[in-house]
Amino acid sequence: MSALSSSLRSASLAAALFAGLAGAVDVYAYTSLGGSWKNGSIPMRLQLDATAPAVTMPLQDGSTSWNTIAQQSLAAWNAEMIRSQLTSTTSTSSAAEMYDGINSVLFATTIYGDAFDSTTLGVTLVNYYDDYGLPTPQITEADLIINKNRTWNSYSGVIRSNPLDFRRVLLHELGHVIGLDHPDQANQNVTALMNSTVSNVAGLQTDDRSGANYLYPAASALPASNITLQPTAQSGAVGSSVALTFGLNGSTTPPEKSLFLNYRWYFKASGASAYEPLFTVNTGTLSFGTLQLLDAGSYYVQIQTPNGTVNSNAVNVAVTPVTLDKNTCLFNLSTRALNGSATNPLTVGFVISGTDNKRILLRAVGPTLADPRFGISNPLSDPKLTLVNQTTGAILATSTAIWSQAANAAEIRTTTGQVYGFPLQEGSRDAVLLVSLPPGAYTAVATSPSSGLGTVLFEAYDADTTKTATSSRFYNLSTRGYVSTGNNVMVAGFVVSGTAPRTYLIRLAGPTLASKLGVTDTLYDPYLKLYRHNDDGSGDTLIRETDDWDSPSATQPSLKAAAAAAYAFAFDLENAGNRRESSMLVTLAPGQYTAMASGNDNGGDNSPSGNALIEIYELNL
Repeated sequence: MSALSSSLRSASLAAALFAGLAGAVDVYAYTSLGGSWKNGSIPMRLQLDATAPAVTMPLQDGSTSWNTIAQQSLAAWNAEMIRSQLTSTTSTSSAAEMYDGINSVLFATTIYGDAFDSTTLGVTLVNYYDDYGLPTPQITEADLIINKNRTWNSYSGVIRSNPLDFRRVLLHELGHVIGLDHPDQANQNVTALMNSTVSNVAGLQTDDRSGANYLYPAASALPASNITLQPTAQSGAVGSSVALTFGLNGSTTPPEKSLFLNYRWYFKASGASAYEPLFTVNTGTLSFGTLQLLDAGSYYVQIQTPNGTVNSNAVNVAVTPVTLDKNTCLFNLSTRALNGSATNPLTVGFVISGTDNKRILLRAVGPTLADPRFGISNPLSDPKLTLVNQTTGAILATSTAIWSQAANAAEIRTTTGQVYGFPLQEGSRDAVLLVSLPPGAYTAVATSPSSGLGTVLFEAYDADTTKTATSSRFYNLSTRGYVSTGNNVMVAGFVVSGTAPRTYLIRLAGPTLASKLGVTDTLYDPYLKLYRHNDDGSGDTLIRETDDWDSPSATQPSLKAAAAAAYAFAFDLENAGNRRESSMLVTLAPGQYTAMASGNDNGGDNSPSGNALIEIYELNL
């Protein structure tokens, strides 16, 4: 049976489809939907006889009741389960609905009002999500619906399409009820009834039994959730690093999460009345890589197992402010991204504030990235840079095809060394502009004359040889580019230059670009991470990450106020309860930082790729 599985915010959907024959192999590779039932009984309400299509009894295998076949199928799975057992009652009612607290098994012509497609034989709706739509290790409800529009009987041996074999379809769907998914759709190669393709396999196989054994061992095999070391209150100045942790079952640190053990941290902001979950945190230790004023408040952790939840004591995190310096400024910007089509090229915007001209070195690096030290497998072969005045739309400069043939190539080499940029290959088609610009707003666009696609690194350097407190400077920086997966996520690096911290608003826009800028193929669900470069050469440290900008909700007023103060466009859906774009308000000490833009696929419901915009705004807070 082919089963289509898709994670929803409220349920996991598994649908059995008729799709040909499965091959045979000999490796164990069962896979789980993500949760399992608590110890004890799993009560199923059998409504099959009350809802079945008209069929002459007995069936081909001698059965005289659909419910009886279901009871035999429950017993087959029970033989492989220890800590939990499927039980049943029969009902003459045809009524059923999702989220009614009843595990119904029935025939129906629709999936609670949604039509079956032409190949779907049955659907199992498994709910292991909490009230916030977050997954937990505990299944709380499962409804199993057999497609009444098809012709059914019960038999063994070779599978036929008309009539279909009810027993093997039901047995497969009950595997979803207990939490098993399709091993072949997880790139496994096994003989199993739980595979997603209908076959002549009519009963449980070794892999199916192994999966049930793993999910339902003896009760003593599940991890206990005894908090033996409570979290302790923490305090620190803005920018410092602190962590909340706890001990479980005698340990001094929480064990790694597993299929049977999960963690959820909850937060109540100072002055707020209620706790809310931190959607981006599901680790045992809650780390603050760079403590911020908005982090102040009360926290507790919830330990989740198939048998329920246990909450820790709530503790406070206190944050003290630091002195800011308005002379601290953005110094350089670099962005690595997959260059999109001609209609959606990598586009960088920046603002120069002050009264004097500023000397800027702009580079769009492609061919030089082919050097093995960069680890880029698909560099853009022929980037071209065009500099545009945002106010007038006038083109101010265009790069030469070969940078080293530019009239000011010698000055470019000297300036590259002065700003500590890596040298470009002589004679390469990397694009470079060295310009002096008056205060204003500008856009640099990286394209490909050959309409090629590939990774490009855009860099903007403050090339002034002398700088004072009154010098013109970069004010805001933004990059619009194509976000993909793996090495093709969009990465924006920037330098904070000065002697003291300054506050910045960093945002990652996706859906709003379509409605306000007319950009097509936008990133559906942006995810933003912020890294700090370690001065000791040990690499980068993740200091902040955010998904939807409405979590936690207590930060929304501050994020809205910061966006308004920076004259940033408002995100769409601000009042629709669907705030998918990312935003963070952070006070950063001088140093090197990287903002990484990626996309969530939400269990395969949407694409993790698309056009997005990273923005970095200086704030006078």
